[in-house]
Amino acid sequence: MNFYYISCALNLSSLYMLAGSGACFSLKSGELNIGGEGQIYAGGFLCAVCLNALKNFHPIIAISLAIFSSIIFSGLMVLLCAFLKKIKNVSILLTSYIISAAIIPLIDGLIAGHFRGESANLLSTQYIQQDFRFSSILPPGPLNVSLFAAIAVCTVCGFIIFKTSYGKQLAIFGISNEFAKFSNFDLTKLSFSSSFISGAFHGLCGAIAVCGTYFTCHQGFYISMGWNALTCALLAQGNPFFLLGTSVLMGFVTTYADRFALYHNFSFDMSSLLQAIFLLIISFPIFNLEKKK
Repeated sequence: MNFYYISCALNLSSLYMLAGSGACFSLKSGELNIGGEGQIYAGGFLCAVCLNALKNFHPIIAISLAIFSSIIFSGLMVLLCAFLKKIKNVSILLTSYIISAAIIPLIDGLIAGHFRGESANLLSTQYIQQDFRFSSILPPGPLNVSLFAAIAVCTVCGFIIFKTSYGKQLAIFGISNEFAKFSNFDLTKLSFSSSFISGAFHGLCGAIAVCGTYFTCHQGFYISMGWNALTCALLAQGNPFFLLGTSVLMGFVTTYADRFALYHNFSFDMSSLLQAIFLLIISFPIFNLEKKK
């Protein structure tokens, strides 16, 4: 078995776990955030720009500041959606997609312009310096310590959702706003906090992708990442504990579908078709289980 592809699959799984954790919070709140790709892209871009601006700082300080900035910015993107819902009653599903669709070409323009790096054959920011990069733990692949961080994030999120009063209120809020209102829950707090957390984890995913996988923010690195993470969360039915398994499954499906398309001279669009067919097949037991209930 090729350890390079295993490393790639597990690394991709860790990114799905991070973004999927954010998707779990949005699913539990009943206010679906489908702008994950723009939030991941924004987080990755801001992380790369910050790390290049903080070259003279200690690596721990620079990485911490860059990741924190990515988390805050992407969180604020979805918080804006929650604010628009409160004042204009506009669906977060709609506004999250629109804001994501708007910020992607904006970042593309910034990367192609002022923030473009020295590489002549890639539209990307400047590569981050060596001591800001996460080292591979399964060379020659990109797997790094972020896998353990992602597992910890899923575990903590699962504990918050299922073992705290906040998580229980969030679940009730997601099922019935009216019941939550008559239960005297702070609906604004639940909506705003879950929205911010959802965006924050997508931003964290983008920052980790830059620090551990790509070492730059290039145009298109986010493609399919947000949607695949949402798929993982849907397969896990919003449960961060189950997200561990679905993310690993999706990571291997994505990696080996691309490998199959490459080695058999198929278009890479074929890999998306293979993923779709496989996920459709494994989703049938979930539908059957729901019918039995």
